[in-house]
Amino acid sequence: MTFDNSKQPFIPRALVYAQCVTFAALYGIWMIYELLYFRRILLISGAILSLYPIYHYRAYFLQKRAIPIWLIVGLFLWMIFHLFFLAQDYPAQLLELRRIWKYAGLGAIFALGLGLSLASSEPKNRKIFWMIFYFGLCLPVLIHLCKYVLTTYGVTLGLIVPAFLSINVDSNTAFYIPKTDYIAFCLPVLALSLGQILRLLSWGAHLHWRQYLAGLIYLLNISATLFLFSVQNTKNGIVYSAILIGLFLILVLIRTSSVKLWPRLLLLVMVGVVAMSASYSSFQKNDSWRTLIADTKVGFRLEQYPQWKFAGEQGYPNNEYGKTVSVTNYERAAWSKVGIGLAVQSPLGYGLVEDSFKNMVKKEWPEASPHLSHSHSGWLDLILGLGFPGFICIFLALLLNIWESNEMAEPWKSVVFWALVANLMLWVTTEVAATVSFSALLFWVSLSSGLPLKDQVQAIKTAKS
Repeated sequence: MTFDNSKQPFIPRALVYAQCVTFAALYGIWMIYELLYFRRILLISGAILSLYPIYHYRAYFLQKRAIPIWLIVGLFLWMIFHLFFLAQDYPAQLLELRRIWKYAGLGAIFALGLGLSLASSEPKNRKIFWMIFYFGLCLPVLIHLCKYVLTTYGVTLGLIVPAFLSINVDSNTAFYIPKTDYIAFCLPVLALSLGQILRLLSWGAHLHWRQYLAGLIYLLNISATLFLFSVQNTKNGIVYSAILIGLFLILVLIRTSSVKLWPRLLLLVMVGVVAMSASYSSFQKNDSWRTLIADTKVGFRLEQYPQWKFAGEQGYPNNEYGKTVSVTNYERAAWSKVGIGLAVQSPLGYGLVEDSFKNMVKKEWPEASPHLSHSHSGWLDLILGLGFPGFICIFLALLLNIWESNEMAEPWKSVVFWALVANLMLWVTTEVAATVSFSALLFWVSLSSGLPLKDQVQAIKTAKS
């Protein structure tokens, strides 16, 4: 079946506005469990709004650039096949289908339609769409800063701060947000802010005051995110931020050679100072950095030091310095080695996005604690849960979208490249294989799968004109 491009309708501007506003609201509250029903409404609304662009641009799903879309479809088909034919815990997998996969599916539909709408938008409208989109991305950091100020200074100012405006460190309290969720939602935004600064630098001497203001906003967002990671004491967030900033600095030197030297040096110094300040603060707060290698050696000796099985219930061993190992260092090393072994033993996966590691360890070592959960690596958890077929679907879709990002128009080119690179990294050593983070990962991949179709979608406008 063929489609006449010249007869394909445009996406109404009001619809794209509605998609962007819905996305901004969703991204701002996505991490907050107590707003679950509001999140459902936004996901369903976004998915319904996205059905229009998905249907009218369906012709473009039969081209090479649409391979990531079909890989995501393949991921959901594999999950259903695994549920009915390979399930090791059918009730638990069915529960995840109704919980995790339902939200992930709605988010993927919403993201794909949003990507198609943004890709086909007129250049004159692209700026306002980008402003709404980026504002939504900034909301998690802005909300955290507001909470930090009220939590830190509220009592001094004589304010009674309600729970939903406080930073709660106890996981049993209302409006608690795990550190891993902050990394999953804020690191990609830090990364794409770096990408936007790099884009502005490539303009050289053609910048106007609006571009300088935008660059300042991006830099402030980067600083605020690093401050958030420092306050929350998230080592992963600081490490990956440093890596991304290092990549940014390298690309500044390579891609902006035509720009005058002094603006580049000034920017390098500013970004470098911010990164070094955050890294130094994290290093001072965490003694575990100093014993990382020694603790890792102990963690790899699974039989000699079996405490990794018991989630702290039987204490922890000493490292070569005679000091108790850092819990995070020791468990990350031990659980990663165990998880890799289990993945090789069960290449088709256990079937659960959450807690496959716990169930597989309990099956292999019955004496292990029931309080184990993740392997401390998101990608490894996905392999253990979805098997190598499911992992390949999502991982290959992510890599292909990074590759295709070079042919996209700005600002979406920078968004896709930097956000996906950030997701690629943060899933390496962060325990983010959970309902919210997994849905966010599929959202980013699906959004990026719709944006590369821009050239083909824009061909409609050329034919029609």
